[in-house]
Amino acid sequence: MTGRTRLRRWSTGSAAVLLAAGLAACGSDDDGGGDTAAGGTSAAESGADPAEFCEAAVDLEAGFSSGPGPDESAPPEEQQAALEEFSATMEPLLAEVEETAPEDISEDVETAAGLVREGISGNDPSVLESAEFQEADDAIDEYMLGECGYEQIEATGVDYEYEGLPDTVPAGVVAVTFTNEGEEVHEIGIARVNDDVTEPVEQLLTLPEEEVFSKLQVMGVTFASPGESETTFLRMDEGRYGAACFIPEGTTHMEAMGSGAPHFTLGMFAEFTAE
Repeated sequence: MTGRTRLRRWSTGSAAVLLAAGLAACGSDDDGGGDTAAGGTSAAESGADPAEFCEAAVDLEAGFSSGPGPDESAPPEEQQAALEEFSATMEPLLAEVEETAPEDISEDVETAAGLVREGISGNDPSVLESAEFQEADDAIDEYMLGECGYEQIEATGVDYEYEGLPDTVPAGVVAVTFTNEGEEVHEIGIARVNDDVTEPVEQLLTLPEEEVFSKLQVMGVTFASPGESETTFLRMDEGRYGAACFIPEGTTHMEAMGSGAPHFTLGMFAEFTAE
């Protein structure tokens, strides 16, 4: 799988990323993943500080964003080994989110986690398209936006550019809410440019794929269909960042990708700094 295809797979929120990465091993044991929420001590029971949940959720999202996408050209046994290693790394992060879920959203977290595990065990990512999952996911985002105290920025996608993305953001955890006001599906993929790289983002996007991905670190991606909004939470160190949309022109829904040029080639990219 190419880097840009993988970038599209890293989509909205940690649960979506989990299924998009195809982690068949995570939660696939008879009792493994499902026991965490049922058998552990939740924040609702222990009265834990909700700030613990906020940090755990951000850590989980960062972990998924930094993980490998499945290499579909590799032999099946290599794919399975990579997925098992990745799932073993992610499971403690997932468990921490479940265990620290505040009472206000504990049911939503349980619902989302249950549907994620259902999708993994059945190798069926379509569960994330269900109204049940979307409602739970939206409730979790709403809670974090209202209670976690993170810096919030709002970016708008139109055909084909970003609007409202600031030139600078404070370093730390930033909640990026992306609203699509265009006629096509858009995404905002955010990456930190390596400190020793001097080329502007516009120039980096013209480089061969392997070279450009050696010059930056993907932080997270969120996409939105026309008329919709999605939020992602990113832990951003000081430095230079780029945003770009890799979805092909002509994509009006995610089930059928268009055949045109990537949106960033039409001007849908931006550069900003965290300081």
